[in-house]
Amino acid sequence: MHRIAAQVSVLLVATLVGVLGVGQLRSQTRPAEISSLPAQDLSALIETLTTRNRELRTGLADIREQLREYAVSGPQSQSALQVSREDLRRITAFGGTAAVNGQGIVMEVNGDLDAIALNDLVNELRNAGAEAIAVDQVRITAGSVAIQGPRSLEVDGVEVGRRFTLRAIGSPDGLLSAMQRPGGIISQLKLFVSATIQIQQVESVTLPATTLSLLPVVGKPIQ
Repeated sequence: MHRIAAQVSVLLVATLVGVLGVGQLRSQTRPAEISSLPAQDLSALIETLTTRNRELRTGLADIREQLREYAVSGPQSQSALQVSREDLRRITAFGGTAAVNGQGIVMEVNGDLDAIALNDLVNELRNAGAEAIAVDQVRITAGSVAIQGPRSLEVDGVEVGRRFTLRAIGSPDGLLSAMQRPGGIISQLKLFVSATIQIQQVESVTLPATTLSLLPVVGKPIQ
């Protein structure tokens, strides 16, 4: 749109310059006709030409100012577009619709956890500030919940075995402290389930995107 407007403005500038040039050419090729005009007509002609030239100069100045604004607003618009794209990239990444990478923790779980225990682990990570979570290759989203399936635990329709990996992106120190604090979730689980949970901090962990559609079924965006 900016490019089209700039091209139109350049065309208008060329047109104005052409009009001025044609006017000068005509005034040079008709000296006899002008010299034969009476003084009153000459005065009116001069006044008309003066007014017209003033209007042309004003119009030319306005178009040049528009061209300057287009030249300035072009990079600004590109910068705003880049910011919008970056915001969208972050939203999709941490909303679950795109893969994401960062530092965090990895939990190796082996044992007989039920659906309540797995949901408690995920919720504890969320409360500790985890920005993204995955159980094996299943990305946890706002609608994800562990349930007891016919043969094993399931998350978003994917079976989870007795041994699985729980990965979370966020502050490694904050996440680790929250999971291992005295009286915390791991300490509580040891009282009710037979499982081992090993946690390590990592500098880089990659979580996959969800395979589910996150489009709302009932809610509609407000324009």
